[in-house]
Amino acid sequence: MKRSSLLRTAVPGLLIPLSLAFLAFVLPWTHGSDSRAGLADMADARVATPSNDPVDVAKHQGDVFAWWIAVATATAPTPTPAPTPTPWPSPYDVAAGELPTATAPPGISYGPDERWIAVNVTTQRAYGMTGGKVEHVALVTTGMPGFETKTGEYRIGYRKQTETMDSETIGIPRDDPLGYYLTDVYWTQYFYPTVALHSNYWQPISVFGHTASSHGCVGMLEGDAKWFWDFAKYGTRVVVYG
Repeated sequence: MKRSSLLRTAVPGLLIPLSLAFLAFVLPWTHGSDSRAGLADMADARVATPSNDPVDVAKHQGDVFAWWIAVATATAPTPTPAPTPTPWPSPYDVAAGELPTATAPPGISYGPDERWIAVNVTTQRAYGMTGGKVEHVALVTTGMPGFETKTGEYRIGYRKQTETMDSETIGIPRDDPLGYYLTDVYWTQYFYPTVALHSNYWQPISVFGHTASSHGCVGMLEGDAKWFWDFAKYGTRVVVYG
């Protein structure tokens, strides 16, 4: 027999058993770790008990294809979207809504055209008054526990458009947990030696009108502080109540 004829006869005969051997080795690895763990036992069994049963190649190929399709088409679970936080209402909008029904605090006398300022430490509101008419409402933050804004009647005695506030002036070191050093505090109007109406840019808007958080001053948003700066002057009366 010629060599070329021998190769044409032998090679196809070798390809079939080699292909079967390859499938027998690879397929267990595509079916999970349990099949891989039993690979040696299966090999031993084939050696000990050879079988002439034909291998269903099409079935095994179908299993492999089904496994790959399942992997390729698997989708991750849809994540649950985080809830959208409700925005805090603007203190300006809240004050504007209160202005039409705001009234002068009871039990306080005033001149018919007097410009004066009322600060309610209970509701955390400040009012610009002309006689008994409320001209402006501002949501404020007054003195926190231990530093309460004292009730009573005062007069504006010192005004400074841009102030630097230092806790050491009231006996608190700057590095103390309650200490502070704040620059560019606008529209500051002192009605007591260390207590003033002024802008407050370091607190979140959620405190205004809700939480007493200062060291005694009446802090407010810059727009409100500017309004009171334009409204008041030296000697303007400030009534703290509540």
